[in-house]
Amino acid sequence: MGWGNLTFTQRLLIGGMVLLTAWRWMLGGVLEISPEEALLAEWGRHPSVAGVQGGFGTALLALLSTSGGGWTVAGVRFFGPLLAGLASAVLYRLVRSLAGEKAAAWSVVVLNVTPAWNSAAVFLEPAMPGMLLTLCGMAAVWRALRRASAVDGHWLLAGMLFGAGFLCWYGALWGPVSTVVVVGATRRWRRHLVRPGLWLMLADVGLFVWPVWRWNEAHAMAGWYVFMEAVRPAGGAGLSGPFVLAGTWALVLTPFIFLAMVWALVMGLRRWTGSDAARFLTPFAVTPLAGALAAAVWGGGQAGWIAPALPALCGLLPWAWEEGMTRRLEWKARLQWLTVLPALIITPLALDARVVRHAGLRLPLGSDPSREWRGWRTTAGEVERIVREASGKAEEDKGGKKLFLIARDARLASVLNFYLPRTLPVRWPTPAHPLVHVVESVLIENAYHTWPRYDAVREGRSYFAGCAALYITDDAGDPPPNVLRAFGSFRPVAFFDVEVEGELLRRVRVFACYQYKGLPR
Repeated sequence: MGWGNLTFTQRLLIGGMVLLTAWRWMLGGVLEISPEEALLAEWGRHPSVAGVQGGFGTALLALLSTSGGGWTVAGVRFFGPLLAGLASAVLYRLVRSLAGEKAAAWSVVVLNVTPAWNSAAVFLEPAMPGMLLTLCGMAAVWRALRRASAVDGHWLLAGMLFGAGFLCWYGALWGPVSTVVVVGATRRWRRHLVRPGLWLMLADVGLFVWPVWRWNEAHAMAGWYVFMEAVRPAGGAGLSGPFVLAGTWALVLTPFIFLAMVWALVMGLRRWTGSDAARFLTPFAVTPLAGALAAAVWGGGQAGWIAPALPALCGLLPWAWEEGMTRRLEWKARLQWLTVLPALIITPLALDARVVRHAGLRLPLGSDPSREWRGWRTTAGEVERIVREASGKAEEDKGGKKLFLIARDARLASVLNFYLPRTLPVRWPTPAHPLVHVVESVLIENAYHTWPRYDAVREGRSYFAGCAALYITDDAGDPPPNVLRAFGSFRPVAFFDVEVEGELLRRVRVFACYQYKGLPR
């Protein structure tokens, strides 16, 4: 279809998405790396079919973008805005087929003004490629349901798309689960339960899930236990959990959009039998939301758990506007803009709250959502200076690179691995080793524990035996007991504060640990 054949609405959407994608690329090149992105980038250097937290496919995207665009923040985030634009296009096509062009255009608008979506579109998050592939799988399922053929190739395509999304983001598994609910709960499509298409789709998804399960079997089911701890953490939350989680969703979506989506969900359930849009989109929203709220009763639940339902909710809301307010057009228009305009203001503030500070409003750092990805470049620069000074003294005393680095946790290790140069004079036996390690333990706690470790023994010896280490932490405690047992002695050598506009962001302390002996195995 040529440009001249497009409607005015389509041209406006394309132009807006091009400008929005350019703005996201620009913003992505300016904002500092976040610990989650840094971990994905480092994971790209240690390829694996799965990991403790999930996201192998997203780490592969980071590897591809940094290989072509360089080891920079913009290089890591290259695919984020591009995938967000593609997902918007797929959502438009799907909703237009279900509810018409007006609803499709508004679904793209609502999706792209929510803070949660814009965060995933600027920062490289596993949810973005996962949601794109889930949307593509939903579109394939819709095409399969519209055809009369008992065996349709779109079922196999949907299975591959859902499976590929699962490798990027475990939340994509709600796609095939919701598909089963769509087919089983709708009399019109229930005949597919006795046809091979649906089951071929599930078998297709299983081919992608199997290597992840095998990886977990080979690593003491570490990923499964981390997932269960997120679903059912110690202590629990009780009946207040779902209300707390719903309040969190209202913040990441903005309260107006959240309330409008709740209303649309009720509309979808009430008009289930009268509209294909309600029959198809409502299960894709209700199923993951019900799972998240059930986990919240046990104490689990995170803001990001709204993501599997977000595309369906954004398609359902414009349909509800068109279906439920046809007799009050003036009120419909007011409600639409009342929903969207506040989000246009809130979203930039959520991405970078310095806008509020520059306007003269004091916002405590504790409530600043952007504090998590600020100050890391300064932190790494100061650590580099301390490491070079300590390494120079070590070489003068004993000769050779006898120093290696340990960070308190994977979050700190990831950002240091990202910003510290590979020419740093520290012990780095092979490119497979991370430049900055994490504190080793018997339990596999994160991806670092499945990569080459500083306590690993090869051919009867450790690469780090007899070396000194710098332990880097941003908390107030001393090195943990297993670090103290592994070294002969330790002492604090430096500390520094990272400040933002005169306010303390974090305090980093560095300890020198001497003569690594190795942990008992």
